Amino acid sequence: MSILDEIADCVISGRLQEIFLSDPEYQELSRKQEQASEECYSSVPEEYHEKIEELTDCQNECSGRLIEMAYRQGMIDSANLLRELKILKTG
Repeated sequence: MSILDEIADCVISGRLQEIFLSDPEYQELSRKQEQASEECYSSVPEEYHEKIEELTDCQNECSGRLIEMAYRQGMIDSANLLRELKILKTG
């Protein structure tokens, strides 16, 4: 991973964290997700808890990657639009 990728990852993570924490709809969805997880764990035998955690971790990783790719593409599209509008100069 290049230094530029690492900087972009840091910016993306920080910015998205701010947005998530300030969005009431996200907060409500997060609360519902936590409640559903608690209900799921309490309704299955304990020996399945680890498998549920593995599944949840995989889903979270996929969702996180999708968010990252969408955010990066949005930055690329914005830069291209600014270039086309002659607002951003290419060097």
